[in-house]
Amino acid sequence: MSKILLALATFVLALVAFHSQANAETVSATAWAKAWVKNLEDKTTRTFDTEDVEKSIITKCVDCDSKANLKNARKLFAKGDFDAALAAYNSIPRGEANWLAAVEEKGWAYFRKEDFEKALSQTKTLLSPQFGEIVNSEAYLLQSLTQLKMCDYKGVFETHTKFKEKQKSRVMEIQNLAKTGWNDGVATVVAKADQFPMKLEDMTDSVQKLPLLTYKDVEFQKQLFRYKASLKAIAVLDGRHEKVVSSLQKINAKSLETLKDRIKEIASTETENNFKVIQKLNLVEVEAIHRVHTDLELSQSLFKKGNFKNVDDDQLVFMDDGLPWIDELDKFEVAGKVCAKGIRRKM
Repeated sequence: MSKILLALATFVLALVAFHSQANAETVSATAWAKAWVKNLEDKTTRTFDTEDVEKSIITKCVDCDSKANLKNARKLFAKGDFDAALAAYNSIPRGEANWLAAVEEKGWAYFRKEDFEKALSQTKTLLSPQFGEIVNSEAYLLQSLTQLKMCDYKGVFETHTKFKEKQKSRVMEIQNLAKTGWNDGVATVVAKADQFPMKLEDMTDSVQKLPLLTYKDVEFQKQLFRYKASLKAIAVLDGRHEKVVSSLQKINAKSLETLKDRIKEIASTETENNFKVIQKLNLVEVEAIHRVHTDLELSQSLFKKGNFKNVDDDQLVFMDDGLPWIDELDKFEVAGKVCAKGIRRKM
């Protein structure tokens, strides 16, 4: 997993990723807590209130343009204006937090346009080694459905195998997270977090064990900042001001529980989506198996009907078994397979 994160980090840095966040105002939970304790002991303030940070920094829009373009693209997609939607998706720079979502949704736009080659090209990015284990499970469905449309049944089965290999552990982690709100990935992020607003690299190796955009969730960041700032303040006070410490401990405990509840909500939403995707992948696989058998029966039927060039009494016709005789070379005729267009099944 560390290799995947390293490849992802290299990719992000190479593209000057999150350039808007790099220039945005940030705050350290440790520094804020130290300043608060100093003001407390100078009797400048006694109220532990993180609202100023939440409003001025955590909730501040740092990728407004890409958010607006993504929202606009989705509206255009919903209207069926796929060309305009694609233009909006393409305006989101590589490396920004919304870029992977844009690539996936761009793939669906190409799919709806029946430009299956371009739809497949988007999934090649999404399922690359850099992103294959952390990308939304719908990316696998997009590739599988596209391959089904292109009659690439072998590709369908390969995509499903890849899904099981790359996403099984992640799907299980997210499912358990929806119940508990806590795992070792969350523990790692909570332990290391200090700078706000958070960035993808703050997720460290835990990126595979959490919903990908957890770090972008405002409520998650608010509760995490309160938890870290109150914890640091307690440490800095070092036993002084017992009543204040007692109050901070209550704030710390409450923020941690609220943090877990928020993680449960985010993970539950992803789990529901994963369940729907797996159901659809199963339907695609059944359809692919059905078509493989149908194509085989069709080929045998065409052969039996003799839909080949007429031959004289001195010639024989055989179905290709993949082991041609020497005198068969350069004598092949092919009954071309046409992908079924009239099949309609609800996914």
